[in-house]
Formats: sequence, C-alpha cells, structure tokens
Amino acid sequence: MSPLFRPLALGIYALFLLIGVVCALVLPTLSLFLAKGLGVRPFLVGIPFAGVALMSILYNQVIGSWSDKLADRRPLIATFCFIGALATISLAYSRNYLVVAAVVIFFLSLALVSFSQLLAYSLDYAERNVPAERIPLFNAIVRAQIAIAWVAGPPAGFLLASYFGFKQMYLTAAGMFVFIGLAILKFLPHLDSHAHHLDHLEKADLVPLGALQKRALVLCVIGFSLMWGANNAYLISMPLHLKDGLLIGTEYVGWIMGTCAGLEIPFMILAGHYAARTNIMNLIKLAGASALVLYAGVYVANALWQFFALQIFNAVFIGILAGLGVSVIQELMPGRSGAASALYTNTSHFGNLFSSLLVAVVADAYTYHQVFLVNLLVVALAILAFGRARVKS
Repeated sequence: MSPLFRPLALGIYALFLLIGVVCALVLPTLSLFLAKGLGVRPFLVGIPFAGVALMSILYNQVIGSWSDKLADRRPLIATFCFIGALATISLAYSRNYLVVAAVVIFFLSLALVSFSQLLAYSLDYAERNVPAERIPLFNAIVRAQIAIAWVAGPPAGFLLASYFGFKQMYLTAAGMFVFIGLAILKFLPHLDSHAHHLDHLEKADLVPLGALQKRALVLCVIGFSLMWGANNAYLISMPLHLKDGLLIGTEYVGWIMGTCAGLEIPFMILAGHYAARTNIMNLIKLAGASALVLYAGVYVANALWQFFALQIFNAVFIGILAGLGVSVIQELMPGRSGAASALYTNTSHFGNLFSSLLVAVVADAYTYHQVFLVNLLVVALAILAFGRARVKS
C-alpha cells in the first residue's frame, strides 16, 4: 500500500481536518465576539489579534526547536489541545475584556501550537515512510485538509454564534479540542524507538546548515512572509473596498472566499504531484505570478463577477503556497522537523504583522483600494527573494 494512503497517513489527514475545523470555528468569529459579545471599541478588538500573532511567533520558535529533542511529540500535541479546551471554556463563560484578552493572547495562541507540532509529526512520518520525491505530495494532501476545513468551519462558527450564542460555540470548540487530544494519544503511534530517534538527531546535529543553506533559508522566510502578508492585506481590504469603493454588499465576501477555498484543494494536490517532476522553486514563483494577476485584476475590477473569476488565480496562489511552502523549508532544514514546521508557520504570523501595518498606513493615507497596488510591489519583492534562493529540485 502506498505510504500516502496507509492507515496512519489517513489518520494524520483526519486529525488535520479536525484541527482545521476547530481553528476555523474559533478564529473568524473572534472579532465578532469581542465587538458584539463584549461590546468593545475597534482598537480593543485589534489588541488580542496582535497579541496572538506575537505570542504565536515566540511559542512556535521556542517550542519548535525544543520539540526536536523529544523522543515523542504526541503528549506535547495533546497537551496543547487540552489547553485549547480550557481556553475556549474560559471564553464561553467570561465576559470580562481583560480576562478574555489574556486567555486569547497567552493560552489560545499556545493551543494553536498544536497545529505546527502535528505538522512536525507528519514531517517525521514522511521522512521515515514516504519516498523523498513523494513528500511534497504528502505535505500538499495534509494542507488540503486545512483548506477543506476552512470551507465549512467559518459558516459553522457564525451559524452557532448566531443561533445558539457564543457560549455554545466555544463549548463545542472545547469538546472538539478534547476529542482531538484524546485521539492523538490513542490512535497516533510512536514513530520509532527512542534510540533511533536520538541517533537521527545526532546525525542531523553533525551536519550544520551551510552558508548557502542559511542564505536560502533567510530568503525563503522573507519571501513566504511577504506572500502571506500580501494575502492577509487582501483579506483585510477586500470587504471594505467592495462595500465602500464599489457599493457591493459584504455578504458576497463569504461566497468569494468560499469559492477560493474550494478551488485551492485541487491546486494543492496538483502542486504536490508536480513538485517531484520540476524544480519546486519554479512552482513557488508560479504562485507569485498568479498573485500578481490577482492583485492587478482586483485593482481594476468593478463588477462582482470579476471578483469571482479572479479567484482562480487566488486559488493557484494559495494552493501552491500552502501546499509546498513547508516542503521548501523542510528541504533546507533536514532532520529538524519541529523547527522547520515552526519556522514555516511563523512566516504567516510575520506576514500578518507586516500586513496589519501596511493596511493601516496605506488605507489611512489613501484608500483600501490602493492596498492592492502596494501588494503588487510586495509580491514582486517576494518573487525576487525566491529567485535568489538556491533550493535543490
């Protein structure tokens, strides 16, 4: 049986789908909970989001490197899930802003590390069981589960919040966190013996990253951060541009995003399939080229159907970026799956911080419409960074 479809691989896919659903349930509705459930002003809504981004970077980097020295990741991943359950139970019952902000910044962000650690576990599995040329495809299938989750998760979260209230929504999320943690402990096996694990680490430590590897790694981190930043700036600006600039109802934004999420999945799988047949960096640059078409198109578009049509380029962009990004970092950091998954996850957090500043400055000085023009420059810089990175094909 192909290692891509063994019972353990299928279990990993299922757990990623579940973690994706619980994250998609909680994160998109958080701003609504803060603004409507607690009644705080916009500035206070933004503080927990900035705090989550900063703490996630810190947690991911410290825990990611440390976790590579552990003989077994499973108890660590499960612990983070149980912390997520406690955090969401706290959100279900607390209506004090300071308490909620502290829980979100310090504990919910820690629970989100379960994603990068499960990603590290999947990389460990791939390194031991999947042929090297098929690892990008395996990683793409893993990431496709997140895309599937984000097709269903946000609508489910908003429906729960609207019809049953925030308390029931957060208790549902808490139950899911507990289920995922228990499933990880019960169904995910220990990948190899403690001795083999330590021997693997010692061999990796004997081969430090070379100067070219470090340079390529820095350039790729910059490139991925810029691309994720451009994507987040687009997500922030598009609803407001549609509403204020084109007088199009914001209810269509969910349909536009859902269209993209659905289209991403086949492009993720195709990217993983072709990564074994071509230079992976050429595919990453193809994602950048699609982003250029997307943002140029959004800048000149003035009809709703045009925004829907442009989602094909958005799907190529995000499908390749999300599907292959971790494979690029993994190639540059062999034997360091925890650090590699944490570093790649952090590029999205770096991008979110950068894009928040970009949108604030550009939209305040000009309009949200001009953010798409600046995105063209941001993506061009990312393509330049990837073009100067040397990653083996």
